[in-house]
Amino acid sequence: MSWSLFTRNVLRKTNPNRNPSLDINEVATVWATEYDAAVKRGKDFINLESIQTGNLEIMKTLFRAALLKGVTSPPGAPFSLVNEFGNGVKAYWSGAQMRPFPIPLIPAPGSIQNLQVNSNIVTSPGVWPIYPPIKPASKQIIMVNMFVLAAIVHLFSISGIIQTTSLYPSVPSPIPSPGVIVWSGYIVPPSIPIPNINFPSQDGSEPPVIQQSDSDVVSELNQLSNTQTEYVEDDSVTDLLSGDTSLQNVVKASLPDDELYAFNVDQYINDFRRQLIAEDVHCD
Repeated sequence: MSWSLFTRNVLRKTNPNRNPSLDINEVATVWATEYDAAVKRGKDFINLESIQTGNLEIMKTLFRAALLKGVTSPPGAPFSLVNEFGNGVKAYWSGAQMRPFPIPLIPAPGSIQNLQVNSNIVTSPGVWPIYPPIKPASKQIIMVNMFVLAAIVHLFSISGIIQTTSLYPSVPSPIPSPGVIVWSGYIVPPSIPIPNINFPSQDGSEPPVIQQSDSDVVSELNQLSNTQTEYVEDDSVTDLLSGDTSLQNVVKASLPDDELYAFNVDQYINDFRRQLIAEDVHCD
């Protein structure tokens, strides 16, 4: 699920005209579950591991608290819902568990090959970039898009540790021992790899996966089980970034390619960059 689908789902499910009885608990649940669904389609920059379980219930609770704070804040008070939502997102990633597959291709330091992943845990929930004081958004779409931009920048800053069993050089043959791989950065691709039911074909023209636009993906996702998609080889993240994991390139690769953005993204990027550098996050 890309950020475009996240945006459309949040707008559709929290539209008071379509859901007149919607309350704060339901709105918080929509935001949290859609975020959870979106990031589970993402991967870390290098090892292509996806998140398995985040602290979803805590995120829901903190999103509710943020919405309540917004409702009770007096007019003119310095309040930003997007900034407040950052507390819930960081809580979601605190100690989150990543998937053990695929086994990282880059060996643990000192080893020659990784044999298996024993654990993969997020050790730093990252830095949520804070917007400066601004006027309240005139349209909900602007607020949702501001959240998406902050979420993309935030994912750039999370990091974790993979504990492996790896092969180390030895005579007469390599020996297996524990290894540690440190990773940082996570991205949600703008398209979704779907297993191609026509692969392999007699003429070899069919690829194993299809990079499908998220606008057509909802029904297909409902038909796919976890076992169908969990072990599909996917190099879409590698192709997207082309080895460039700078903040500017990650934002460029992640932002939905549509006309929904009704605010100037560029004016916030440099400020967000300064915030990350202040927290000792390398941006280039």
